[in-house]
Amino acid sequence: MSEVTFSACGPPNFSAPSPPQIPSARANYDSPHLTPYDCSHWPHIMFDFEDSASEREKCFTTVAQLPTFVDPKQIPCRKSPFSAIVNHPLAHTIEIILPEKVYIEIQDSLGHKPENPRYARVFMYPSDLLEHDFFNAYIKTEGQSGSDTVFTLRDGICKIEMGKDIYERTGLNGKPICGGGRKHVKERFLVELNLRLPSMLHGKKGFERIVSAFKRVLNQSRAWLFCDLDPTSQPNDAKPIMKLQPQVLESSPLRTKLEAIHTPTLQDMVSSDMSETDLQDRCGALSEWIAMVQLGSACVSAGNEIDAYLSRYSVPDFTDKVTTDLICLKWHGLISSTWTMQLFLSLLSYTAKPMSPSAWFILSSSALDKQVVEGRDGFSLVVSPDMLQPAAAGANDRESSTLNGRQAICWEYVGATVIDTP
Repeated sequence: MSEVTFSACGPPNFSAPSPPQIPSARANYDSPHLTPYDCSHWPHIMFDFEDSASEREKCFTTVAQLPTFVDPKQIPCRKSPFSAIVNHPLAHTIEIILPEKVYIEIQDSLGHKPENPRYARVFMYPSDLLEHDFFNAYIKTEGQSGSDTVFTLRDGICKIEMGKDIYERTGLNGKPICGGGRKHVKERFLVELNLRLPSMLHGKKGFERIVSAFKRVLNQSRAWLFCDLDPTSQPNDAKPIMKLQPQVLESSPLRTKLEAIHTPTLQDMVSSDMSETDLQDRCGALSEWIAMVQLGSACVSAGNEIDAYLSRYSVPDFTDKVTTDLICLKWHGLISSTWTMQLFLSLLSYTAKPMSPSAWFILSSSALDKQVVEGRDGFSLVVSPDMLQPAAAGANDRESSTLNGRQAICWEYVGATVIDTP
């Protein structure tokens, strides 16, 4: 099956029934006693609350076949789900969910490769970026896009998001940021500086303009988060960030066991002859189940005792569902897409062993570096072997490999604007 991509915009629109006609009590105002009304016979009312922000949220879903072997030095970054990982260069939370039996088998291997992500927290001035070699690092300052002045440095390109008043004082060249059609939103600008250009040297006119802007206007000390994209390039003592006495932090996984969870059977969940409507319904139901598991909802537990009046959710039953124990691992911190890709490739390798032919896992990422308008919120992907139907009789080896390869479903979330109106 080739990649199939579709999108869904906004939440489902639930139509609310007309409210019951409540008898007027004015007729009883003159009477000495007011008769209380019995409300037990009133029908249940579902209110339709409108949320303009959620209507702009989108979810792009892709069903793709994974290659049999992935060379870590030649990753197909343009194909899903690898492209989803690359398109989210910075995350604050990485989460994986897998059956406990599979986790026990790969626990030792997963504890050694990849190593836990490390990052640093340091206080420095923006002008320090021009004095030290931070080209192989990913740095982000404190602040929120859409309201604060935010610095981001990646691959030698420094991006500065700022308000109009600060932008006019700096004298730097930038471009306006759209406000997403929101009213009463102050205009903001984005400045991009390529610090790797040969002209970025002291004495050059363009570089001296940047130095002047950093000393005159952008001269406040800020808290920076530092993530080294090439940790093996040089010893830790020789790295530029060590001269600023950073606080080095390590993201250790938080392990949670989820007992007796109703789990849909992922094998044969989608097929090549399935209509787009059925495919979208099944992918949407699976995405909803993943969200319920991540929230720790009791609705997916085998001991669910929630009244159906309060929650009508039920675990999707595509072909069959089983009750199994799950393991959830979470990493919090400044996590780059490079580390996330290493984790994904390791999981593909560990779960492809013959000892776990039916192993599956879920990988989710929550983006940190959100853009002002329609920024990427993150992604979720599920990988399971034999997710498509078996190959038909008489199919050649190439067709059989295509139909029986490991499959992945990826959901990429694009959120509404983060600009707050006053």
